Amino acid sequence: MSFLKKMFGKKDPIDEMRELHARKDWVSLLNVIKRVDQTALDAELQAEVTAWKNAASDALATTNLEEGLWAHKSGNLLRAREDFQLAIEQAHTESLREAAQQALATLEEGGALAEEDASEDGPALHAGCNTGCGPSCGPTDASDVADDDIGLDEEARMELLLATLPPDLAQRYAEAGTEFKQAWLASQDGEDQLAQEHLAKVPESERNALFLFERGALKARSGQPAKAADDLRAALTAEPGLFPAFDTLVGVMAATGQREKLALLLKQNIAAEQFTGYCWARLAELHAQRGEAEPALAAGLKSLEEGLVDPGILTMCAQLLERSERFDEAEALLMQMPGGGCGGGAHPMLAEFWVRRGQKLGSALESFKGAMRQERDNPRWLLRIAQVYLAKGWKKEATEQIEQLMQQGGLPEEILAEVKIAAEACRND
Repeated sequence: MSFLKKMFGKKDPIDEMRELHARKDWVSLLNVIKRVDQTALDAELQAEVTAWKNAASDALATTNLEEGLWAHKSGNLLRAREDFQLAIEQAHTESLREAAQQALATLEEGGALAEEDASEDGPALHAGCNTGCGPSCGPTDASDVADDDIGLDEEARMELLLATLPPDLAQRYAEAGTEFKQAWLASQDGEDQLAQEHLAKVPESERNALFLFERGALKARSGQPAKAADDLRAALTAEPGLFPAFDTLVGVMAATGQREKLALLLKQNIAAEQFTGYCWARLAELHAQRGEAEPALAAGLKSLEEGLVDPGILTMCAQLLERSERFDEAEALLMQMPGGGCGGGAHPMLAEFWVRRGQKLGSALESFKGAMRQERDNPRWLLRIAQVYLAKGWKKEATEQIEQLMQQGGLPEEILAEVKIAAEACRND
């Protein structure tokens, strides 16, 4: 595909990885790492690539954990399960994996989230986090990755947090003034009021783009979107390439419903070849929200051609291609999704596509069985297995699965509707 050619053309893969790490384009970074023979690298480069891989894995896991917590709070349990499972599979840091496992266990037990686990802001202020946010984008971006900081002194905590940032950005935070660093540490601990107090003491001579970004991010989280946007725009005026500020500004504008202005901003940056893949992806989301299928697909495919393999955009494009009966293209995109569970195999979304097309039913069945081993109480996988049995003509086996599902209470409406259709198919000759 054209976007793979663009990603793996003449550019040195190490340089490619460094650029992707600096942009915090975690998905693309992991894709490049998978295709590099690390045994051919010297020890220093191997260690650097391993550090990039670990940081990318934890960043994606953190994003999925946050989105899962919000989906759980919003009542979208299927989406929450998917996000938590992804976080478990992606996490490198043990404490992060345990947090995702605990969130999944709480969901399966029907328990309520702790109040601090699902911020009232929700993911709206963190739009585009699958590409990697700035250090203050989300409440767990760096603090979760850096463990709970229990028993660590300030210097050790600072080193752990800096390790989660691109090298150039980490150096700038390390070399910043005392008040700014105190504000940043407080921000990572969720102590926004304390962070604001420290920022207020930063000398005028040190109030650079990074300062404006951090202050803007704090204002965004404290419910001051207009003031936040002012600071973030000022940060980008001072430093147009500061992606965390741009990402946070996009989130603020999206959360406050400024769709026309946001679309214009994204198009301006595309024209300036600034954050191109990211901007196409966000533009695709805007079109999709308006129900504009063709522009959404065109923008989404543009983002993929730029090498930004955002799972959400990839899925959206695949769905739109399928609706347009461009089945081969839809399948090709879904093939880019990572294999399901520890045993690999097809991603469940690819398997669902195959079932809808009546293709590769054996591979789809294995995918659903693998998913069910990971999520034993998720009715979605039992339903999918029953649907494969029906497609194969195995009505007796399908009926057993459907009866088991019908005995379960509290099925989500969308699952219950599909169960009823499958039950009717089982009864028909």
